[in-house]
Amino acid sequence: MSGLHPRPVCRPAGHSPTLATRGATPTTATRLAAIAALAVFATAVGACSRDTATLHLVGTVQESLTVVAMPGIGMPTVDLDAGFAATQTTAQSQAPAQQANVRTVSPTVTITGLGGVWRLATVTVREGSQVTAGQPIATVEDGILAAGVRAAEATAATAAAQVPVLADRISEVDDKRATLTDKHGQLTTALATIASSRATLTTNRTQLNANQTALQGNRAGLAQTLEDLTATQTTLRAILAGLPTDPSVPLPPGTPTRAELTAQLAAFATGIAGTTAGLAKLDAGLIEMRSGLKQIDSGLAQLATKASEVRTGLSTVEEGRAALADARVQLVDAQAISRVMVDTAGVAVDLAREQQARTTVTAPVTGVVVKAASAGDLLPAGAVLATIRSTGPATIQVWLAPDRLATICRDDPAQVRGDWMPDGVAVPGTVTLIGDRADYPPSSNVTDEVHLTRAVPVDVTTQNPLPPGVPVEVTLRGCHPPTN
Repeated sequence: MSGLHPRPVCRPAGHSPTLATRGATPTTATRLAAIAALAVFATAVGACSRDTATLHLVGTVQESLTVVAMPGIGMPTVDLDAGFAATQTTAQSQAPAQQANVRTVSPTVTITGLGGVWRLATVTVREGSQVTAGQPIATVEDGILAAGVRAAEATAATAAAQVPVLADRISEVDDKRATLTDKHGQLTTALATIASSRATLTTNRTQLNANQTALQGNRAGLAQTLEDLTATQTTLRAILAGLPTDPSVPLPPGTPTRAELTAQLAAFATGIAGTTAGLAKLDAGLIEMRSGLKQIDSGLAQLATKASEVRTGLSTVEEGRAALADARVQLVDAQAISRVMVDTAGVAVDLAREQQARTTVTAPVTGVVVKAASAGDLLPAGAVLATIRSTGPATIQVWLAPDRLATICRDDPAQVRGDWMPDGVAVPGTVTLIGDRADYPPSSNVTDEVHLTRAVPVDVTTQNPLPPGVPVEVTLRGCHPPTN
């Protein structure tokens, strides 16, 4: 802003504390120093009087009115769906792992902006009442806002309760995952046991097949031996039948006797009986081997069925583990969202309480009430609830021509006098504001400048209160000399 210039400090040039004391006696020096000091002081006063300008102005005490407006209060809106579960159709359309997480997460109360009008419950001041800054002067009906606070607190409590519930669900899922992991290990072990048993039975079946082949070869040999023995026995019997019955009849040379043939037939009969018994044993062994092979084949079929069942169980367990892992991820995400909802619900509570706190209106300044609404009035946001005239320091506005503006600075001292004050009494003040442009003084302001001449407004502030709107005389001692 223009006019902000440092105030000069006037000091006499060439002043020396030893002036007129050199070569004099102490008493004489003291008298000369006193005379010199008085002369220097007079010179300095004369110089300062010549260097600064004294302005005599006329101004008007400004009226400081503070308007207390109706506060802007948000209208709470209740979410009627809050707390209800999702519909059955929605729940059935989701996977089993997701059905446990079907829940509505929404704030119960939201602030939807300014309401229409609000009714004043109480007004504790009237015209002429003295008020101090921060003093309650009116209250607004807050029934719906109090309900909004309770609803927001209930929502916050619900959101806070969801966090431990979800933690319990996560623990349940972890327990089920551990159970399925144990079951998976058992099924894997069972499948390995089945594979081992199948390998053993396969080995035994191979061995039995080899033994059966060997027995079949042995039986074929015994059957051939039995056939040979039977043929030889038949031949011996024929020879025996052709021998003469009379022992005195001589036999051809080389012909066995009846006794020798009888002994040979007896030996062959014993061989045939042994061979027949051996064939019977081989047949019994072959029957047992065939039965063992059937049992092995049945066991292998049972093991194959059991292995298929175990593999199906493993597939089911793996699907369950995957579903539980997905459910756990969703629960953890839901828990994180619930924690965010707890914070959000806390913000909603703070907002609701803040809206309710706005229903108590306080005086922003200390002063006198010049206008006030009445209890029961319906006022919209921003409407005038009360008007207060401040009782603090007074501000006088004077107007200076631009050519006189350069003689003053901010913080210059001033003396303010009104026609109601006793003679010789003035109120001290200080220049607190110098305008930055020239304008036409308003006709409502008393000034010594012509209203049709551009001038610059200057504010002078006093520590003492003055009646607003009255004309006063202001004397300014500027910080610069007048310009020629």
